[in-house]
Amino acid sequence: MPQDSEPRITATLYEAPGYQGTAVSVPPDRWDEGEDAIVYSLAHLGLGRLSSLRAPAGPPDSDSPFRQHGTGITHVTVWSSKPVGWPLSTEGRGTTWQQFSADTADLGAWAHRSRYVRVWHQQDGAAMDTELSASCGPDRPIRVME
Repeated sequence: MPQDSEPRITATLYEAPGYQGTAVSVPPDRWDEGEDAIVYSLAHLGLGRLSSLRAPAGPPDSDSPFRQHGTGITHVTVWSSKPVGWPLSTEGRGTTWQQFSADTADLGAWAHRSRYVRVWHQQDGAAMDTELSASCGPDRPIRVME
């Protein structure tokens, strides 16, 4: 049987039930209260580079980290190094995965300089990076998994 050479994502959205490494809490990356998200290293996600990320062409599996919700958008942002705190510069915040196709030069550029990825959910009508659905994540600040 041929082996699938595509990288496998080993973490689910906002969760990493099998994760055995360290978790470091950092301040939420916004100035208001209430944002919850998790930052995973690309190695933990099972992705060798950001260009391994694929936007689903159709409805993804229910446990897919990239599944889209009717009440908002799931984003993946990347940082070039582990965030120590906030605020980061605008350039350090990354961009949402929907803005790239898997083969764009921009995505390749991110892949070469990115080590950390953040998966988060934005409610419909919310300003970018300012409002998350309360039911989408754990009740804790962003955690950096390494």
